[in-house]
Amino acid sequence: MHAGTLLLVNALLAALSSALFLALYIARPGAGREPGVLLWSLSYAAFAAGFGVLFAPAFHLDFPGLGLAGNLLIDAGTVLALLAANFYLGLSRRALWVLAPVAVLALIETGLVIHEGENLRHMVILGGALTGVVTVATGVAFWQCKDPAQRPVARLAGLFHFLWAAMLLMRMSWWMAHPQVLAGPDHTSTFGLLSRVVLTWVITPCLLWMLTRKLDAELIRHASQDPLTGVANRRVMWEQGEQRMAQSQQRNTAIAVLMIDVDRFKSINDRWGHDGGDQVLVAIADALRRNIREKDILARVGGEEFMVLLHQAEEPAATEAAERLRRAVESQAIALLHDQPLQCTVSIGYCIARGAEANWRSVVVAADRALYAAKQGGRNRVMRAMEDSPIQPFRG
Repeated sequence: MHAGTLLLVNALLAALSSALFLALYIARPGAGREPGVLLWSLSYAAFAAGFGVLFAPAFHLDFPGLGLAGNLLIDAGTVLALLAANFYLGLSRRALWVLAPVAVLALIETGLVIHEGENLRHMVILGGALTGVVTVATGVAFWQCKDPAQRPVARLAGLFHFLWAAMLLMRMSWWMAHPQVLAGPDHTSTFGLLSRVVLTWVITPCLLWMLTRKLDAELIRHASQDPLTGVANRRVMWEQGEQRMAQSQQRNTAIAVLMIDVDRFKSINDRWGHDGGDQVLVAIADALRRNIREKDILARVGGEEFMVLLHQAEEPAATEAAERLRRAVESQAIALLHDQPLQCTVSIGYCIARGAEANWRSVVVAADRALYAAKQGGRNRVMRAMEDSPIQPFRG
C-alpha cells in the first residue's frame, strides 16, 4: 500500500492497457480502425508516462517541476480518454465544451507552480478539479451510449467514472479542510492511487467488453443485411417468413408476400454501368423502406428483386400497400452523376395467405407467378396471384 508501489502499479497497468488498445487498433484493417481505440491507447500511454515521471525520484531522478510534469501528463491522459469516448460513441463535438474551463485550470496550476513552486495543496485542489470535470464529462458520454448492445457496459463504465470523480472530490475536500498543511507528505495519495488502480482495473475490461459487443453486432448485421442497400437479406426474409406463416396459422390471420422487380434493369446497367445500377437499387430500397409499416419486412432477395412481407394483411389493404410502393418508386427522381434524374418503375406480384393449408414456399411461388404476370402485362403494375398462374422464371 506504499505510495511508491502504487505509482509503479498504476504505471504498469496503464502501459499494459495502452499496448493492448494499440494492438487492437493495428489489428483492424484500414477503414475498420476505430479512432477512439487509438485515442484510448494514447490516453493510457499518457497515464503510464505521468505515473512513471512521479515514480522517477525512486531512481534518484529529480528536477524542479517534476511533480507538475507528471500530473499534467495524467491530466492529458484524462482529456484523451474523454476524446476517445466521444469519438467512439459518435457524440457531438459540442459535448467537448468542458475542455475550455479545463484549459483555464491547467494554466492557473502551471502559473502557480512557476510563481511559488510546487505547493502540494494548490496542485491537489486545482488538479483534482481539472481531472474531476473531465472525468464527469467522460462518464456522461458513456451514459449517453445509443447502441443497445453496448449501453449496459457503457453505463457501467460511466458509473465508475462518477465514483472516481467522487473520490477526487473527497481528496480535494480533505486538503481544503486542512489549510494549515502547506507542505510535507500527501496524506491522501495512497487513497487516490489505490482508487486509480481500481478504476483502470474496471474501465479497461469494460472498454474491451464494449468493443466485443460492437464486433458481435457488426457480425450479426453483416449476416442479416444486404451489403448494398442495408435492407434485410434473403436468409432473414425466409426465417421471418416461415415464423410469421406459422403464427398466422395459429391465430387465423392473413399475411401477404409482395415480389418486386425493377423494370428493364439490364438497360439501366448497360447505359449507366454497374455503379449507376447500384445507385438505382439503393434509391429504390430507400423508397420502399419509407413506405412500409414498422412490422413489415423488406428484403433484397436477388439482383434487382425485392420482397416485402406484410404483417396481418387482408384485402384491400394488401392491394393498397402494393400500389403505394409502386407509386413511391415511380414518383422518385434518382439523381445519377453527370446525368438527368432517372425515373424507374417496378412490377409487383403479391399473394395473400390464410389457413393451415398454406406454406411459406407455396406463397412465395404464387407471388412470383403474379410478378411474372405483371411483367408480361406491360410492367409498372400490380398483380395478385391466381391459382392457375404458370410457374416461369422472368427477369428484365
